[in-house]
Amino acid sequence: MTRAISLHDVSKTYGTKGGRVVDRLSLDIAPGEFLVLLGPSGCGKSTVLRMIAGLEEITEGQLLLDGEYANDLPPAGRDMAMVFQNFALYPNMTSRDNIGFPLRIESPGADHGARVGATARMLGIEDLLDRFPGQLSGGERQRVAMGRAIARHPSAFLMDEPLSNLDAK
Repeated sequence: MTRAISLHDVSKTYGTKGGRVVDRLSLDIAPGEFLVLLGPSGCGKSTVLRMIAGLEEITEGQLLLDGEYANDLPPAGRDMAMVFQNFALYPNMTSRDNIGFPLRIESPGADHGARVGATARMLGIEDLLDRFPGQLSGGERQRVAMGRAIARHPSAFLMDEPLSNLDAK
């Protein structure tokens, strides 16, 4: 199931001097819709994604998820998966464990091997499952990070620069 995401006059200000990085943004994303935020470096794209995910506080305006006010909803309650620009992989875990980590948090003790394997096959990274992030190229790390998001089957994917490091194939 996917979610409707709406931002109404959302702003983000950092610091006491009022450095506003997002200024009264309004947009509606229908369930299942694919949306790309384009803009120059530093224009607030990552901040918008982080506010939707609940990782940044919204200074002004409203976030609605399926029509319900969600500004104060914690990240875990939003059912979204975020792929970060820097991948945010755990360096001491194999690719298999990085992909399966959110699944183990959601349902400890369950066997998630089939879901991790299916995700790895979809992304063509089965041969990387026993390697650690430090042993992977930037593109391989990015695919593992995408796998971690995909394996969860969230209601929305938020991807920050998702193609910036993918290897040419």
